[in-house]
Amino acid sequence: MAKSENPIDSFRRQQRKKELKKNKSSRIKARDAKVAATLSVEHVKTEISLLERKRDRNDEKTGLDAIETKKLERLQKELRIVSAESIKRKALIEEAQIQRDKELLEAQKTVDGVQKLNESKYSLVERYASVYYDERMNPFGAPEPGKPKLYFADEDAKATTMDSRRAVVPKKWREKFDLERGPDKDELKEEGGVGGHVAKKRRWDDRGDTNNQQMMMPPPVNHTAVPGHYAPPPPSAFPPPPPPQIPLQPQMNNNFPPPPHHPMQMPPPPPPPPMPHQ
Repeated sequence: MAKSENPIDSFRRQQRKKELKKNKSSRIKARDAKVAATLSVEHVKTEISLLERKRDRNDEKTGLDAIETKKLERLQKELRIVSAESIKRKALIEEAQIQRDKELLEAQKTVDGVQKLNESKYSLVERYASVYYDERMNPFGAPEPGKPKLYFADEDAKATTMDSRRAVVPKKWREKFDLERGPDKDELKEEGGVGGHVAKKRRWDDRGDTNNQQMMMPPPVNHTAVPGHYAPPPPSAFPPPPPPQIPLQPQMNNNFPPPPHHPMQMPPPPPPPPMPHQ
């Protein structure tokens, strides 16, 4: 007769298997999510083509070892994941574009919507500097259908330009432009010029005027010195250098006399060579 199994141990083993399976599935989902967020279709296809080329070197297609074979299978799975994620992203982008187009069409049906749309499309300088600007018929300076944007390039409205950064408000619209721009028109006029573009503030603008700063004067000249004699230098702000160290004399032992001092003698010079006989 077979021994009966403890039902508590059997239940614990089943719970343990379920927990391991759940942990494995969560790790796989996390890895797949990381692959979908970081890798691209072209990158995965390139790695797959390299391994397939190595595998197909012989007719039996045995150019890969066990590790490379598992890597190829994993890359094929990653390609499916990345392709599905790419399709999903494209669908979201298209859906967002359709939603924006719908909002744009809805905004064009009302006067306030058209007003906000034109305000976001044309800046204040572009409106008043536009060649097509009209106070009543075209208050935003929008170009006519089929014509490019064109702006005045000087205050006299004689020169034109297609670059909005060089647009200049003419004199006839300057007063209305300043009123609509706000109370900071003087500051904008000083920093941005006629067009109203605000210049970037530089780091050296806060340092003040360097010409009015106090300059360091040279030390005064001693005029009381006697002509022909050297005048003493002015007192220095630095402390004087320390005196040179005196070499220590070797201490002599009273039991032994000091060693005799033998001056170094140079050897006598060699005799001159004999003169040849005539």
